[in-house]
Amino acid sequence: KGKMPSNTSITVKEGTLGIADNAFSGCDGLTSVVIGNSVTSIGYRAFSYCDGLTSVVIGNSVTSIGEDAFYDCSGLTSIVIGNSVTSIGKNAFRDCTGLTSIEIPNSVTGIRGGAFYGCSGLTAVHISDLSAWYNIDFGDYSANPFYNAKNLYLNGKLVTEVVIPEGVKVIRNYAFYNCAWLTSIEIPNSVTSIGKNAF
Repeated sequence: KGKMPSNTSITVKEGTLGIADNAFSGCDGLTSVVIGNSVTSIGYRAFSYCDGLTSVVIGNSVTSIGEDAFYDCSGLTSIVIGNSVTSIGKNAFRDCTGLTSIEIPNSVTGIRGGAFYGCSGLTAVHISDLSAWYNIDFGDYSANPFYNAKNLYLNGKLVTEVVIPEGVKVIRNYAFYNCAWLTSIEIPNSVTSIGKNAF
């Protein structure tokens, strides 16, 4: 924690298993981070308040992004989330006002409250599997990036109509919260439960 020369880029190399709580918190000189594929977890406030941070690549072995991990990284404009992440912690990207789009991998099963709260610049959410999306357990309305973003892209194509396939039984809480971008939705007879504020 503390001072770091401006325009510093770091690569967390193979062999590192985790990034500790507060490891780089407040390091304003940090501009880019690449997290190697041996890292499995990013700790509490690991990169919080890194105002100069613009680019983050999270490796494919990371399974959890900790609470407040990138909290108030207002300069963050690009983040790649590895395809093994299952959990995005509370307030993980809160107040990352420079973030304009986010890609959520199919591996994600839980996003805690406030994860995208205050991301006022966020306009687009990118996914590659709609079935994976409505199975995510959102902690509350501010966990869903649609709290700010008004566009969903499925494999690069803007989605305005959603057809939920037969066989799906549950649509979870907040799955399509704030979905003013939707023009139509088709829900099959197999659905037995629609969660709180799902639409």
